[in-house]
Amino acid sequence: MTNETADPRSVALDTYIARRVAQGFRVETRSGAQAVITRRRLLYFVLPSFVRGLAEQRYVVSVDQQGEVASLAVAPARR
Repeated sequence: MTNETADPRSVALDTYIARRVAQGFRVETRSGAQAVITRRRLLYFVLPSFVRGLAEQRYVVSVDQQGEVASLAVAPARR
């Protein structure tokens, strides 16, 4: 599928995610208009479990009907 025929919301999300992946984030989950992305800092693996949340960034990224991307910081996933 080319960008000309792709859903504009999905294209906007793809573009945003590509930028964030280049910054060290990884995609946890993804749908057509929403994704959850995370980034763990180096300290994540050496910190005790009760402070690991300080070393992990997690965002819910969504795209509205006009193609505007918004991200909202959320709590780290429980493990």
